[in-house]
Amino acid sequence: MLLSELLTLMTCGDLEGEELDEAVAAIAAAPSNAQEEWVTSDGEAYALEIIDQLGAYIASSDKIDELHEQIQDMFDDFPDFPYELLQQDGRGVLPYYEWLDRELAQRAVDEGGYDLIQIEGSGTDNMDALIVYRRDTADIIQGAALMGVTIGRPLTYFRGVQAQVDAARRP
Repeated sequence: MLLSELLTLMTCGDLEGEELDEAVAAIAAAPSNAQEEWVTSDGEAYALEIIDQLGAYIASSDKIDELHEQIQDMFDDFPDFPYELLQQDGRGVLPYYEWLDRELAQRAVDEGGYDLIQIEGSGTDNMDALIVYRRDTADIIQGAALMGVTIGRPLTYFRGVQAQVDAARRP
């Protein structure tokens, strides 16, 4: 997959023309222009530059309710953060991500709904998340992996964490 195709998928087709060309050039050059001392791999350099170039499309915070506010701002009509979900049954943030997944799936139905993905490697505690078309999630994850960039679905991650917690609780 070409980098321009990957960025197009990551922005739901919104990034195009000269802006897309400039982002592709900056990301392609990232390993030789690494801005941070701690960057030790091409994948880390690519991840940082992708986050920088796609900043207008990314929700980023180390607090889940602040992340939600940024996601909410991406839509005309999106529900407020469901604080009550985090107070139920001791499953951490998993109920929120399950709820968010249902909400995103109901939007852009003609394109298969939206999905939330996270770019890892910013070097901070922030979650750097993108809203993408659900139909493109697997291609984005695979295309990024070819560059050494880790992208995943927070819902999948937290389901795995919950499965480990549940397994540890069993006698």
